[in-house]
Amino acid sequence: MSESPETRNVGEPESLGQAAGQGAFQSLAEELALGFVGNPQAKIDERGRLKLPSEFREFVSKKYGEGFKAFYVTSTDGKTGELYPLPEWHAHMAKVLTMPRMHPSRVKLLANYTRFGDKVEMDPQGRMQLPEKLRLEADLTGDVKVSGEGSLLRITSVKRLDEAAQTDALNATDFEALAEFGL
Repeated sequence: MSESPETRNVGEPESLGQAAGQGAFQSLAEELALGFVGNPQAKIDERGRLKLPSEFREFVSKKYGEGFKAFYVTSTDGKTGELYPLPEWHAHMAKVLTMPRMHPSRVKLLANYTRFGDKVEMDPQGRMQLPEKLRLEADLTGDVKVSGEGSLLRITSVKRLDEAAQTDALNATDFEALAEFGL
């Protein structure tokens, strides 16, 4: 493998991380700092259990240790599920609890967290039971997408994603806003 980008052959990995199949990550520390990324498809079985995609199970093992199984699942709006490893949930809640106790937005947020949320444990096969209220309201049955968003995983019905793509497609205003962030 060449040392400098100028002498690197086309298609040759830029780093040992890429050569080892880690994509753009230079190190495990970078991967762990970024958090969950990707959006594989998964299924919710007939018993209401999500089987966590293998790449996310591997990431959980790297970050939290082999055998880690404690998560919190909830929703801010009832349209998607939000799955947090328990340490990330605690850090998130620490931020929420800094808000004034009677702030209307805090009250509404905590009401939704209570309405849809519950602590769940992942079994040895990588499955976890999603709360019935969340499954029904967010239409989390059958095919779903599990999208990495840093410290959490978002669970969305494929059916809802398809509907949203048809009714709320990106437009010129969206592309201008994204461009402001270099996207």
